[in-house]
Amino acid sequence: MSCIILGRRVQLEDPLFAGVAMDVGYARVSSEKQDLTRQIDELAAAGCDRIVEEKASGKHGAKRPKWEALVDEAGGQLRTGDRLTVVELSRLGRSTTQLTALLRELKEREIGLRILNMGIDTSTPAGELIFTIIAGVAQMERDLIAERTKSALDAKRRRGERVGGRKPTHTPEQVTRAMQMMDSGNMTGQEIAGAVGMSRSRMYALVSRLRAEKDAAAEAAKR
Repeated sequence: MSCIILGRRVQLEDPLFAGVAMDVGYARVSSEKQDLTRQIDELAAAGCDRIVEEKASGKHGAKRPKWEALVDEAGGQLRTGDRLTVVELSRLGRSTTQLTALLRELKEREIGLRILNMGIDTSTPAGELIFTIIAGVAQMERDLIAERTKSALDAKRRRGERVGGRKPTHTPEQVTRAMQMMDSGNMTGQEIAGAVGMSRSRMYALVSRLRAEKDAAAEAAKR
């Protein structure tokens, strides 16, 4: 595995680096089209001895071969006394479970973790505490966003609004016409559905909703 050391690309397997504690930077973007330059520059300015570059998603389950090789205990690329440095928390992962597991593993292996934009260094007790809190808050924010999205979708469903899928091709006029034709009793449901251009089941559902709305409006007018 190669990486950048003092501006030069070298192989990590070189015996020169055996037994030497190092500050290892990890720079990652999610796609091939994105640029790593900013992260590399910041890691170099922060004094990293070597920088590992990767273009891969940080989503749970996504393959990050260079990351996996870097943190793999058997691979020996991060050793006791080393410190792992990233520019942002999101470069490590997205879930609290994922981040907490990483922190626990690094602590057991006596490897520090530094996050530049937050000023966190887990080699200190205060840094470790702050990391845990921030990871939890980040997860809570994602959970709240998911909860708000679900609540909005549920509210739309309760109002009878369509959620997801293709846009409906029917119009209010079609539904009104279908209801009028059903009330006349001169045509079968299949014939009416064909005449207004929708499936029979869809037509019945929409007409039923329209009747309920009209009944509710009539009741409200009486009060």
